[in-house]
Amino acid sequence: MWKLCIGKNYQWFYLFILAQFPLVSYALNTLEDDSGTINQKKPGVLRVLAPGIFDYQSNIYIVRMRAWGVGFPPRGKPGYEEAISFTEEMLLDSNLSLSVQKEFDNENYKVVNILNNETAQNFSKLAIEQGLGWHNELETSRHGAFVIAQIKAKRQNLGIWMHGGVYSNEAKDKSVPTPLLKSMIGQNPFSGGIKFWVTSFNKIHRPECSFYERGRGEYSRRPTGTDCRICGGTNPRK
Repeated sequence: MWKLCIGKNYQWFYLFILAQFPLVSYALNTLEDDSGTINQKKPGVLRVLAPGIFDYQSNIYIVRMRAWGVGFPPRGKPGYEEAISFTEEMLLDSNLSLSVQKEFDNENYKVVNILNNETAQNFSKLAIEQGLGWHNELETSRHGAFVIAQIKAKRQNLGIWMHGGVYSNEAKDKSVPTPLLKSMIGQNPFSGGIKFWVTSFNKIHRPECSFYERGRGEYSRRPTGTDCRICGGTNPRK
């Protein structure tokens, strides 16, 4: 009888020890890096949901993230398929370093700057440089490397820029009524719908231009001066 009790106690002790392993594993996996950088651990990026948007396995949690400083065409628009293929190629099964730029945006995405450790390439900069996305200047406060990358892509007419679209992350004021004479909008360079940026050197830039609102200047709906060679100013490039 005594031996039987020892055997049962040993079984309970053995089960108790086994139960501690998940707790130890949990403690080890929840060690955080105070440097502000999320170091990639298995399994890393789990899935790509849209261009620049992905789910990341961080410790024991899955966090939905978005690439910092770059915008991409929505589904169904020119350049979408190329952008999502680029995102999958760059992020899946890759050794990445992610630096948090903003804890959560309006869509509850954690905004991160992405660096590929193997190629030393910045995800956002490369996407902008190849014309797969545009520079979100409001988010980056006109980050210099991204500004230059977009200028190069525009000059070479790469990716989204060959379609002649205007890309911007600025929120549109939905309270502004739509003009009745829609046919005139876009034909008249001095239309009330366009607010140009005129620099202190009298250079005229359109809203989609990389130099829009840069440096000293003022807004004008009927500007006078020299048209920008990149955006065309009052004579937009086609």
